[in-house]
Amino acid sequence: MALRHVLSIDGGGVRGIVAAVVLEALEAELQALGKPGGIAGCFDLIAGTSSGAIIAAGLVMPRPGEEMGASPAEIRRMFETDARRIFPRRWFCEIPIIGRLPQLFGPFYSPRGLSDVLYENFGDMVMADARQNLMISAYSIDPRDIVLFRGGPAYEERDEANRFGMLKARDVILGATAAPTFFPPHKIERIDGDGCWTAIDGAVFINDPAMAALTEAIRIFPGDEFRVVSLGAGRETRNYPFRESRNWGFSQWVSPISRFRTPLLSAISDGQARAVNRQLHYLLGDDYFRFDYMLTRGRGSDRIDDSTKQNIIRLTRGALEMVEENRPKIRQLAEELKPQK
Repeated sequence: MALRHVLSIDGGGVRGIVAAVVLEALEAELQALGKPGGIAGCFDLIAGTSSGAIIAAGLVMPRPGEEMGASPAEIRRMFETDARRIFPRRWFCEIPIIGRLPQLFGPFYSPRGLSDVLYENFGDMVMADARQNLMISAYSIDPRDIVLFRGGPAYEERDEANRFGMLKARDVILGATAAPTFFPPHKIERIDGDGCWTAIDGAVFINDPAMAALTEAIRIFPGDEFRVVSLGAGRETRNYPFRESRNWGFSQWVSPISRFRTPLLSAISDGQARAVNRQLHYLLGDDYFRFDYMLTRGRGSDRIDDSTKQNIIRLTRGALEMVEENRPKIRQLAEELKPQK
């Protein structure tokens, strides 16, 4: 009976840099222990939602002329250098209420910047090119369904190879990161014409994909044991007291122009992550590793599109502080991980 390792990466937009920093620290510990081959080779399945999908695919999709994907350090640098291309800042963005008015009537951002970044990193690679098993979550609004796009060695003889194997990775990620009101939905089509999905961000139903990833690992590796490593993107700390919220309507709960930052969506995402965290603690005990931190003052904004240099610095600082607080656990994990040959 083998022990299988599963890596799960939350969505969070710009805040995805938090997961990249943790992975960089974990890889450094692996190298210090003389374990070669890169961090992706330590996991039997890597899953990601939204910005987590970019990181997951980045780890397992081979770079030109190389066997494996990008290193965590390279992925962190991508967030640092390309966040402004994905979420370009406009002079009116910071004006209260007025700055977000365009988001009431259409997507706030063009997908062109994100599309260019994905093409530069993934080119025309398809899901079947994944060197390790990969799962990317999205939600299809036509036809209505959850979609777990999968690729990698374990799927070569499975139905997923026919359904998803020839889909371009950048197309899948464009759909999996299409956060409503931020980006338009993205149509993903099979090259044989036998199926398509109008995809939006998987965070609408599973921002923390750790439980789905464990379930998938159990399906493709029946009878084995499992350890899950789950990476967050910073937890929101904003509370909404009864006195403020008791008379809220649509404009306060959902509207992007609200000064409360869409608390309904925040509650759904936070609640799902907390539920998964509780379930996996119960199911796996010491074989469940969760790394995340509270977005308190000075440790980064809770907005998914705050691409300012100052916010990137703060998120990185918060992530590094969290790494140091969890150094013994990261070192323990590195000692127990075994790169696959």
